[in-house]
Amino acid sequence: MSARFLRAWRGGWGRGRATAAGEAPRREKPPWRILFFGTDHFSAEILRALQAARVPRPDQIVDHLEVVTLPPSHSKVLPVKKYAEQLQLPIHIWPDVGARENFDVGVVASFGRLLSEDLIRKFP
Repeated sequence: MSARFLRAWRGGWGRGRATAAGEAPRREKPPWRILFFGTDHFSAEILRALQAARVPRPDQIVDHLEVVTLPPSHSKVLPVKKYAEQLQLPIHIWPDVGARENFDVGVVASFGRLLSEDLIRKFP
């Protein structure tokens, strides 16, 4: 998994991105601060992989991880929310995405909502 992220980074992710006043400077190489968007079992598996990439080691890819998910419907707990709670990750309920300028990368997997162009442009 780390090799794919590194190849993507070397291919241009995060290069030359200026930050606005008050934003945390974007990191030009891993480990990255990631804001993850997801809801279902598939996206929970992606979140599991991102969590595994947080393990401190020389080739660490993920430094910080927060989750954005949808509000539960019909008393149903969403798999991503349940897993994020188990990991004690910060959780934001859509449309609240927290301080998005403090993240280097946004990852979206089975989110089920259209993200605004403004939000997409905040990430490389």
